[in-house]
Amino acid sequence: MKKYCLLYTAGILLLGCSETGRVPALHDFGVGPLSPPAAGPQNAATAEVRVIAPKWLSDNRIRYRLLYDQPTRVRFYNLDQWIAPPPDLLRLYFSSGRLGPNHSLVIHLVNFEQQFEAPGNAFVLMRFSVEALAADGKKKMSTREFVLRSGKISPDAQGAVQGFAELAERARQQVLGWQREMAKVQ
Repeated sequence: MKKYCLLYTAGILLLGCSETGRVPALHDFGVGPLSPPAAGPQNAATAEVRVIAPKWLSDNRIRYRLLYDQPTRVRFYNLDQWIAPPPDLLRLYFSSGRLGPNHSLVIHLVNFEQQFEAPGNAFVLMRFSVEALAADGKKKMSTREFVLRSGKISPDAQGAVQGFAELAERARQQVLGWQREMAKVQ
């Protein structure tokens, strides 16, 4: 009988030590641009995209900041994460759609976080600069900075994910527009 009590106690201890918490949900920006590039010689090549970011943006945590309470403190959602670090997600997202040919892009990601101006009042912010390099990758053709801010989003991880998915597409569209402007000047 004593043997069974010991086995029972050991089983309870093992169950108590096992992780019963939820596994974090993994997110990305969605499927990306769905329209394939138009056929033709002017669309035969697309830009190579490279994304560079500070070390603190090189993990998969979804960041937020309470501007009304300790605005210098960066916080993270525990039960929601990116499937890959934001620089990787942006590179993949930009590479999945048609971008201008004959040059490559280097994106310098500076800011990528959800911010709360007050409880229940949140938005997402993405700040980056883009360098357009000649086809050989050596000559810098132009540089431009972009600061994108979403409208009001739900004040939670789902709001952050949805806001960043929308900003990723807006960023891609704005970079594409900038490339068209450069092509007119050349």
